[in-house]
Order: sequence, then C-alpha cells, then structure tokens
Amino acid sequence: MVIPGDKINEYLEMLEKAEEERKPFVEKCEAILEEFYDYLVNEKGLSEKTAGDHCFVISTFNEFLAWQTDVWDYSEVTKGIANTYFKQWYRRKVWGGPSIERIPVSMKKFFVFLKEMYYPEITSS
Repeated sequence: MVIPGDKINEYLEMLEKAEEERKPFVEKCEAILEEFYDYLVNEKGLSEKTAGDHCFVISTFNEFLAWQTDVWDYSEVTKGIANTYFKQWYRRKVWGGPSIERIPVSMKKFFVFLKEMYYPEITSS
C-alpha cells in the first residue's frame, strides 16, 4: 500500500481512531487471557511453562482477532477464523513462537475454557 505524502496525517489519524475503537475488545481479551493462564495452572494442573506456551498462542490469536478481523467478541469467532485463517496468518507472521502444531491444542483448551466460563452456547470442538 502506498500512502501519498499529503495523506499521511489523515492515515495516521485513521489508524489511531481504529486503535481506540478496538481498545475495549483488546482489554477484554487481555483480561480473559490472564484468567485462562490461571485456569490452566490452577485448575488443569499444567506447568507454568506449558500454560505460558498455550497463552502465547492465544495472545497471538487475540492480536489476529483485533487487527485482522471484524470480530468484536469471542462468540463471533467461526471455526474458519479459528482454524484456517488464523493458521495461515500465524505461518506468515510468527517467527520463533510455538510450532503451528500447537495451535489446535491451544485453541481447543481455550474454547473449552470460554465455554465453561463465559459462553455456554459456543462449540469448543
């Protein structure tokens, strides 16, 4: 994308506005991620390292949702977004994180957690 020099301020203002609009969703995702970590360690008995690895994947997923989709709530996430689109994006954008093979495991654990704690109507499979 090329932005003409005389439009750069307009573009930056637009980005700032978009970031401000997404802020409540991002903050909600961050709070839920902290609860997810505690759930994995305290209720599921995972080590802090393993829980941290799962949370890295979900943190990256949250980043993807916030800036690459028009999702405003986890209940809006489709299987296509969670599986196909996120994996494709992860392959292109994430270097040095957990392997792509960890994504389905982390996503399954996260959506089971969401179903138990927040969204009984969502499917976790």
